[in-house]
Amino acid sequence: MQGPLHSDDAVTRVMHGQRTDFVPVALAYEGLGPLQYYRTERNWQLWRDRLDEAKTDRLPLSYDLYLAHQFQIEEEVLGGFYLRPAWAHLRRNLTPEEVNGSAVVRRGNDLFWVSPEGEEALIESTLRGQEARVGSRWADLWDKGEMGELTERPAEQSSAPSPVSQPAPEQVQALADSEAYDLARALARRFPDQLPQYIAASTPYNNLPFMLGFQALMYAMTETPGKLHAILREQMPQPSVRLAAERKLGVSLMHVEECLASADIISPGMYREFAFQYDESALQFYEDMGFRTMLYFSGNLMPFLKYLKDLPFTALCFEEDRKNYGIDLAEVRRVIGPDKVLFGNLDALFVEKASDGELLAEVKRQINVVGRHNFILSLGSPLTPGTTLERVRLVTESTRRV
Repeated sequence: MQGPLHSDDAVTRVMHGQRTDFVPVALAYEGLGPLQYYRTERNWQLWRDRLDEAKTDRLPLSYDLYLAHQFQIEEEVLGGFYLRPAWAHLRRNLTPEEVNGSAVVRRGNDLFWVSPEGEEALIESTLRGQEARVGSRWADLWDKGEMGELTERPAEQSSAPSPVSQPAPEQVQALADSEAYDLARALARRFPDQLPQYIAASTPYNNLPFMLGFQALMYAMTETPGKLHAILREQMPQPSVRLAAERKLGVSLMHVEECLASADIISPGMYREFAFQYDESALQFYEDMGFRTMLYFSGNLMPFLKYLKDLPFTALCFEEDRKNYGIDLAEVRRVIGPDKVLFGNLDALFVEKASDGELLAEVKRQINVVGRHNFILSLGSPLTPGTTLERVRLVTESTRRV
């Protein structure tokens, strides 16, 4: 499906089964780490500069000013060090109704976004505390105190949720035409056929740790499996106005996250029962909509390859070899087969610490191992906090240099 956000770039071509002149790059979780820090710091810096230029401590906001501000930051990221074609997360922006009447206010060295109702939100100058830690969202998942989600349910809720009807075409068109995608459209015009924009989703299993906590999830698999299946059915994707609108706009790439289904956490039987069957249906749902899915599998996938090869994803991305798992790119290719797209699993810490020559040598090795066809260079984990922006640039141009 064509649309203003469709991009005829190398990443998109590979994900749609076409050959390219070079192996493209699409970093898993590209928005975390150094690019995340840059966006946060530039956002604060630019608002401070605008206040200085206006010689004021209170800057009334218009939608056009807000959009130009956001566009400048993204253009710096995509034009300066995250070199195209390398995919970027689809960035929805605030609408005029959400912006007009607001102001940026300075008090000392602090900046605040103040809504028309007087509600204030601190504009951070840099990421701090939990937000500065890659993966910090997992920190408190051991016991969320949600055991009641299981114990208070009836013994069986075996019926599937009521099906959701397809959204009305006029609703889909209205959202696709709305200002919420103005930033994405502006970036597509700035980088024509060079900017694959993707959206993110989660497998049904991947939602469970956030809902129940890790401890309750492990308990439920053995003690209340029927209730857990009922929760999993409720997590299955359904038709939505947003998904239909983003397809109508031409977005066709989707990152689907699967975490804590690792073979060092659950058994093959648990994986088959609580992850695989729901992943199969969810991925097929997205693929049937026209999205080409990249399944990111966190942890040890090696014992599950015989199952993973049968899932209807377009591409598979997975961690670098950690904890002596024995994750082997060549073995993954052998089992998954030549027709699926693989995302390479460069070691994120190696990317930060290695010399330029060592990094390029590893890129070349991965291409030689997997082959040029149906391969996209990526990282096994998010970019580490210590990775420099110059190193991000090297990674995104590396396959064209080797």
